[in-house]
Amino acid sequence: MLQKILLAREDNDRTNYDAIRYSILLNGTAIIHFLFMVIFFLIGIMFMGIYNIAAVIFYITVARVVPNVNTSHYGSIYIIVMIEVLLHSCLATLFVGWDYNFMFYLIAMIPVSYYLAYSVSSLKRKLLYPFITGASVSAGYMIMRGVSYAMPAFVTGIGKSIEVFMAYFNIVIGLAMTFLFSALFAIEVNAMQLKMESEQERLEDEASFDPLTHFLNRRSMDERLNQAHRNALMNDVKYSLIMGDIDHFKEFNDTYGHDCGDYVLQNISRLISAQIRAKDSACRWGGEEFLLLINDDPDIAIEVANRIRAAINDYEFEYEGRKLHVSITLGVCGYYSGAKVKTLIEIADKRLYKGKQNGRNQVVNS
Repeated sequence: MLQKILLAREDNDRTNYDAIRYSILLNGTAIIHFLFMVIFFLIGIMFMGIYNIAAVIFYITVARVVPNVNTSHYGSIYIIVMIEVLLHSCLATLFVGWDYNFMFYLIAMIPVSYYLAYSVSSLKRKLLYPFITGASVSAGYMIMRGVSYAMPAFVTGIGKSIEVFMAYFNIVIGLAMTFLFSALFAIEVNAMQLKMESEQERLEDEASFDPLTHFLNRRSMDERLNQAHRNALMNDVKYSLIMGDIDHFKEFNDTYGHDCGDYVLQNISRLISAQIRAKDSACRWGGEEFLLLINDDPDIAIEVANRIRAAINDYEFEYEGRKLHVSITLGVCGYYSGAKVKTLIEIADKRLYKGKQNGRNQVVNS
């Protein structure tokens, strides 16, 4: 579901999404600091209690203004958060000692950095922020490990039960952050991959299909024709061609405008699509010309052509309150041994114009 939401967003919505995830991160951090504030006041470490009050106020304030902040400042917000988490973890460790696992939060900052790097537009910074985070976390972790060996905690005698509770509390919260942001990062990467695949499919469709009728364009139809022709030569599989041309199409454009012509083309393409099978192919061959590849013998193609002619002739075209009478003339040609694709197209085209000369709105197959 989250992937669909991510894929559906446009650029302006993407900015809103970045603001939402930063707000969630900031408010979540504020809640954790609030819990720390309560705990530190209960165990009598006033400095850390006051520190966490200030942290809660800071995170809530920044979370409220994030939606109105320029996206170029998101990187700075992340750096401030990283510095604050590093500072808090080090101070808490100095006050109560290493065994309380406050340094565990630094590990959780690594997946957070990768996840939030998506809000940075610069590729260089996308790579730089996680690198800086990893380096800072590693340095802070090792330094505090050495300090905790070299000197005792500022505050001692807190009690074993409090120590065990805080140690497990910090582990659980740190692990939850690690798993959560790792999962979100994986979803972001997968969503981005799906978006690129979708964009590639869209570009391929644009390159293969006529945008108005959604029929194949000539280049794509040539590929289908050559494939059908090879199949006929090698496996004796019959195919047929139908060339169709809308009668008096120029009059629709000249009388009612090109929007009316587009309306006629779109509806005719829909009617044609309803009469052909999934294994057949339709192409917008020219302005108002259509070429259909029917993967069957000529008798079936003639039936298809007659159904198309009847469907268009019987359809009530209405444009801006005006009823239009639209018809189509079609020429049919079946594959025969020794014929080339170009020859079959020419034969279908000649039969089409024979129908035009004989009064239009008909199917010609000889």
